[in-house]
Amino acid sequence: MADYATLSQVKARLSRTDDRDDATITALITAASRMVEELTNRRFDQTTETRYFTPTGTWWTEIDDLVSATQVATDIDGNRTYTEVWVAADYEFEPVNAPGRSFPYTQIAIAPQGTRSFPVLRRGVRIAGTWGWPAVPQPVTEATILIAIRLFKRTDAPFGVVGSNELGGSVTIPSRDPDVQAMLMPYRRMTIGVI
Repeated sequence: MADYATLSQVKARLSRTDDRDDATITALITAASRMVEELTNRRFDQTTETRYFTPTGTWWTEIDDLVSATQVATDIDGNRTYTEVWVAADYEFEPVNAPGRSFPYTQIAIAPQGTRSFPVLRRGVRIAGTWGWPAVPQPVTEATILIAIRLFKRTDAPFGVVGSNELGGSVTIPSRDPDVQAMLMPYRRMTIGVI
């Protein structure tokens, strides 16, 4: 799994030039990257592998974030042989404009002139390809940096208390950063089942 920010990016925000805390900051960047994945229910790096999906109907099905596919095949009788290898004219990935927006595909549908349909079988569709995102979105990187800095600063704020205000009351760190939430909101995805 990849990190969504670099050590140099976080150190620049912290105005750090020494390497004394590099190992700690690197570990926190990794933790922040995993937190971003939990908050969005997505991974923004890329992996090439074969995945399986259970269609909800014969016309289309939701898939994991997909950059590109090398093969689409279906299992028409439940024996897991995937003998029906589709040609490119049989299917379309959607949203259609995803690549132009640097977003991944999230659905596969039969093409209007296609000759096939999805079998409504458990693990009925097999797709080989590159999964993830075309590139890490800038707001994801920014949210990762903010989370990593927040985690790094926790040592200065035991129990979430950072000091006192002018009236002598304590100032606490809120449990969720509203800026991080706002940055990641457009990238959140509802859970889909991968079998």
